[in-house]
Amino acid sequence: MRIAILWKQMSGFAAATFAALRDLGTEVLLVHRSATADAPFNDDRLDLGIGAWAWTQQPGDAELAERVAAFDPHAVLVISWDVGVYRRLSRSLQGRTLRILCMDNAWLGTPKQWAGRLAAPWLIRPTYDAAFLPGDRQAAFARYLGFPDERILWGLNTCDHAALAKVAAARAGDLPERFLFTGRLVPEKGIDVLASAYATYCESSARPWPLTVCGTGPLASAFDGLANVELLGFVQPGEIGSVYARAGCLVMPSRFEPWGVAIHEATSAGLPVICTSACGASSRLVLDGFNGALVSAGEAAALAAALARIADPATDRATLGRHSTELALQFTPQRWAGYLTERVTWLRRHLGLDRG
Repeated sequence: MRIAILWKQMSGFAAATFAALRDLGTEVLLVHRSATADAPFNDDRLDLGIGAWAWTQQPGDAELAERVAAFDPHAVLVISWDVGVYRRLSRSLQGRTLRILCMDNAWLGTPKQWAGRLAAPWLIRPTYDAAFLPGDRQAAFARYLGFPDERILWGLNTCDHAALAKVAAARAGDLPERFLFTGRLVPEKGIDVLASAYATYCESSARPWPLTVCGTGPLASAFDGLANVELLGFVQPGEIGSVYARAGCLVMPSRFEPWGVAIHEATSAGLPVICTSACGASSRLVLDGFNGALVSAGEAAALAAALARIADPATDRATLGRHSTELALQFTPQRWAGYLTERVTWLRRHLGLDRG
C-alpha cells in the first residue's frame, strides 16, 4: 500500500505514527511545512528516513501534483482544509484515489462553522471522501459536514507510546512529587490560570510540590516571582521521556484544546492527569477519580483544589497511574497504522477505487 501524507508542521507524535505506518510495510510520501519559531521541532530527527519534502513557502500546484502522481498513492491524508495547494490537489484526485481529511476541529457552533456546514456540499464533499479525527467532539462537526459514520476514522492523534511506556515500567508505580505542564505558553492553554492556581496551592500547602513547565510563548512571565517553578523551555520529542520520568502528575488547564496529545503522553508514562473539560482528550483518557481530576476551564480556585487533591498523601497515586496506563492503550502508533490501512482497504473497495 502507498499512502501520501500532506501535513502541516511535524511533531513527535506525528513522526511516531508515520514511522509505525512505514514499519508496517506501507510506502509513505510525506510532505510537510518546516518547523516554526513557536514550536521549533528538529525536522531532520522527525522525518525518520521516510523521504520527506519539507517546505517553508507553499509548493506550487504543478510541482506537488507531479510528485504525488509519480508516487501513485492508494490514499492521501490531507491535514485540514486551509492549505490551498493541498485542497486543490485533493479535489483533482476525485475518483482516482481515496482522499482522507484529517481534522481536529471540534464543533463549537460558531458563525464560521455554520458557514462551513452550509458550504460543505460544494467545498468539502467533492474534495474529501472520508474524515480522520481524534474523538467525539470532532465527530459531531464531521457529521455536520456530511461525513456519515462509516466514512469517519477515529484516533487521529496519538503519541510515541512505546517510549513513554518504558518510563512507566521503569518507575514501577513510584511517582515523584512534582507537577508538570507541557505546551505552548499562550492564553488558550490557561497559563495565567495555572500560575494563579499554583500560587494559591503553595500558600495553602505546608510542603508544596514543585512545578515544571515545558514550552515557549509570550506568557512565560506569568511564572515570574513564583518559587518552586522550573522553566525548561521547548523540549524536543526525543527528550520528553526524561521530563515525564521526573513528574508525578500532568496539569493541563486549557481554555481551548481540540485534543491534547500531552494527555496521552502522560497516561502512557503512567501519570495521573489534572485537566479541564475543555480538553478533547478528557473524554477518552481522563476519568475523574479513576486516573486524575477534571476541572472547569478558567477556574483558578478549582484548579488549586485539584492540585491539593492529587498531592494529598492520602491519594493513591500509584493506582491512578496504573489506571492511566490502561486508558493509554486505546491509542498507539501501531494501532493507528494497522487501523488506517484496514480502513483504507475497506473504503477503497466500498467506493469502487480498487485498481483490479
